[in-house]
Amino acid sequence: MLIKLKKAYATDEQRAQVAAATASTLPKAEGVRALRIGTPADGRTRRDWDLCLQVVLDDVEAVERYRVDPVHRAYADVFLRPMLERIHVFDFERFEPES
Repeated sequence: MLIKLKKAYATDEQRAQVAAATASTLPKAEGVRALRIGTPADGRTRRDWDLCLQVVLDDVEAVERYRVDPVHRAYADVFLRPMLERIHVFDFERFEPES
C-alpha cells in the first residue's frame, strides 16, 4: 500500500508519527501476521509517496476479514483519512519458492 499525505502532513515529523501510530495499531487487526512500514529513501520517492505499508495476512481469504475489521476501519476511516491525499492498495499472494 502506498500512501500520499496531504501537503500539511507530508513532513518527516508527521511521517514518523503516522508510521508509529500505524505500527502500534494495525497489528491488532484480525489476521495481521506481520507489518512492514517504509518511509521515502530519496527525494524522488518523497515527492510521490510518504509511506509504504506491507500488511502480511495468512492468505487471500483473510483480506476481506482484515478490510472489515473494526481496528482496521478505525485506522483507515478515522485516523488516516483526514490526512490522506491518495492511496494505492495492491493485493499480492506470497510466492513460496520450491526447494
